[in-house]
Amino acid sequence: MLIRLLSRLAAAVAAIASICAFAQTITVVEYRNKTLDAYFITGRASEQAVLDGIADFERTGMTFVATPTSAANASQVKICRFYVSLTQPYTSSHFYGREVVDCEPIQAMNPAGFTYEGYDFAVSKPTANCAYPIYRGFRAAANGKTPNHRYSVGAANYNSAAAAGYVGEDVQFCAVSATPVSTVVTPPVSGANDCSTYIYSQARITYQTTNSIGPGSTFTRAYNASPTTFNGQSAIQIVDTTGTDTSATMLKDNGNTWTELGTRSVSSSGVTETYFVPPIVYPKTMTVGQRIDFSRSIQFNPAASIGNGTQSGNIIFVSRESVTVPSGTYNACKFTTSTTTQYPTVGSTSSTNSIAWVAPGIGMVRSEVSDSSTVLGFTVTSSSTIVATAVQ
Repeated sequence: MLIRLLSRLAAAVAAIASICAFAQTITVVEYRNKTLDAYFITGRASEQAVLDGIADFERTGMTFVATPTSAANASQVKICRFYVSLTQPYTSSHFYGREVVDCEPIQAMNPAGFTYEGYDFAVSKPTANCAYPIYRGFRAAANGKTPNHRYSVGAANYNSAAAAGYVGEDVQFCAVSATPVSTVVTPPVSGANDCSTYIYSQARITYQTTNSIGPGSTFTRAYNASPTTFNGQSAIQIVDTTGTDTSATMLKDNGNTWTELGTRSVSSSGVTETYFVPPIVYPKTMTVGQRIDFSRSIQFNPAASIGNGTQSGNIIFVSRESVTVPSGTYNACKFTTSTTTQYPTVGSTSSTNSIAWVAPGIGMVRSEVSDSSTVLGFTVTSSSTIVATAVQ
């Protein structure tokens, strides 16, 4: 009887231990932000519930089992995380690191843009016999994409991430159970719902302008996708036509980004080309709050009497906003632009601030511009508004 009782007691203790062990695990889930084409892992169940309800985030299928930091044992290492946010280059990413190795040293350095978000989970320390090695790779900012660390389960996923542009940083920690994914999710392509400063479409838009220092005017804008050569590069054009004069913005289509190469104006007096060096690269998909800073020179062909100029400033995607103009009502992408342009040869400096509403799939439907220009000590201020009156 005593032996049987002890046997039942041992079985009950084992069952309780099994239940406790099960309760002391968490599942770390990988997500991909479709807008940023960036990856993120989290072991926080409350955070997973929030991300599952956000359209921009999708699960990749990669998961691994970890331990809550409160239950970590001596053979495990706690993993902390930092949120990294910068404006130049635009960065919205997370970095996960090991206690002692990464967490405390980074906190002590206090690098710009890093916000410590505490420990997220605990895992085994990396060893040669790791059942499920967790690798880390890093993608630098390029073509409008944010810098991003990606954590991959297994060598196959690690190599796949490397093929997609992530520089390998080797094994960082080890999991006892994991679900890998076989491929890197395909990056997004430009679509009708994207927010970008430039939109290519088949629309022909008619605009009406008003100006505080002169009469208004009417012009049309059309998109010409036929490639042409501009300053030695292949470009497409956004062409504004006023009467018999045209002014074209020259763009290079890079797939997920636009590159603004310069402008070409054609009038009765001839052809003038303006080159931007270096050109600005605009993502075709931007997120609210994203900012692009730029500094470039302005060069003319043929050379202009005012000489070459310099221009610096920023473009910020402020919000999605409903805007009504004569051509209709649009759920537009709202951008602000601030620039300072100088022509030292003639002592000219101008400061320009503008707001533009860009309708996805169509193009700009409204713009408000204010300018203050000083030439040889004389200052002139002006403001103008452009609205779309017809979209065909």
